[in-house]
Amino acid sequence: MAMTLRLPDELDAELRAATEEDHRSLHQTVVLAVETYLALRETAEIRADPEALRALADARESVRDGDVVYGVDAARDLLKRRGD
Repeated sequence: MAMTLRLPDELDAELRAATEEDHRSLHQTVVLAVETYLALRETAEIRADPEALRALADARESVRDGDVVYGVDAARDLLKRRGD
């Protein structure tokens, strides 16, 4: 999607300085900023959802207890055991 971004002069100058320091293009820097913003929003949504927090806590407990399988073969073995 093509778009025009109009920034206040001070913010534009800071952004351009950051791109030079980070050795990134202006485009890369803006994309990274938008991705970071969206990730922070998603994190805030998860933290505000008690059910999601409980699910994360359960997942952490499963990992701690070793009740986790990795890889396709492990998942297939698990499905076979559930079918028996």
